[in-house]
Amino acid sequence: MKLTRAVVAIGCALVLSCAAVLTGPTPAAALATLSLSDGVNPTVTVTDGSPQDQCAIAGCVTFNGSIGVWLINVSTGISNSPFPHIDLNSIDLSTGPGTLSIKFGDTDFSLGAGPHTVSLASLIGGTTNGTVTWQAGLNTSNLNPITSGCCDQLSALYGPLGSGAFSQTNLDTFSANGPFALELAMNITHTGSGTQVTSFDYEGRVPGPATLLLLGVGLLATGAMRRRAI
Repeated sequence: MKLTRAVVAIGCALVLSCAAVLTGPTPAAALATLSLSDGVNPTVTVTDGSPQDQCAIAGCVTFNGSIGVWLINVSTGISNSPFPHIDLNSIDLSTGPGTLSIKFGDTDFSLGAGPHTVSLASLIGGTTNGTVTWQAGLNTSNLNPITSGCCDQLSALYGPLGSGAFSQTNLDTFSANGPFALELAMNITHTGSGTQVTSFDYEGRVPGPATLLLLGVGLLATGAMRRRAI
């Protein structure tokens, strides 16, 4: 039954990934790259337009395959460079304990010439049978953060959250002077021996002033709710 639900969820993930690509702004990615690693087997690295990339649209990178105990992985990264907005979504099924690291990054993001404060809003939500942690990064050298190393500026390491449904919004402040690279990184940990599934959508974007105001209100409300819970 769990496996049947996982297959249905994977089908839904593929549909949602395609919908995001077809309805979102036309991406103009430079070096959009996706990587998956379980810390045991060779890291899988998929670059936009490479033979392993199962998304035919520029700025969209998709991997569908297995890595060790992670029997099923459908991961898609979508980049809208030069506009600072990237998205990473995935569904991952394991048949044993392990940790899977998923990263997506791209170069040539820009807020124009000159020095800028980059306020990156990270929005994440999903469900897991284990726990998840996540982190965003900015590379001012504008090198590919997946293949050349990330990053000279990192957000806090958020989480762990789980098990069950999870969601959180974070606002991190970076600085840049000219084009820069961005990376979203996700770690999934499953500890059980049976079939376990994690699915998530992780989005990083630089919001406008109105969105920043709403985000600030949301963060304050979340903090107040947590204090009341305590």
